[in-house]
Amino acid sequence: MLPLAWLLHFRMPWGALLVPANLGNFLFLGIGACAICFVTWSFAVKRLGTVRTSVYMYLVPVITLACSVWLLHEPLTPLIVLGAVLTLVGLWLSGRGA
Repeated sequence: MLPLAWLLHFRMPWGALLVPANLGNFLFLGIGACAICFVTWSFAVKRLGTVRTSVYMYLVPVITLACSVWLLHEPLTPLIVLGAVLTLVGLWLSGRGA
């Protein structure tokens, strides 16, 4: 992103990073969402292999959908169901060749 920031003349207000909420978000994204996820992904690939780990990765949207309906009581629309079905069919089709 840095080359694009330079090309687009983006100016970062560096003082905004000192705001506790912003600093906390930045640290969470840097440590939690990047570093820990990378380590767990590497562990899963080592343990399960790339193909099985990728299958689990593609199940994340379906699991998120189920949790959002169950825990957050979000509406389940036909388009959302279609997306989940297409995801599951795609995983099934890709698994048949293995």
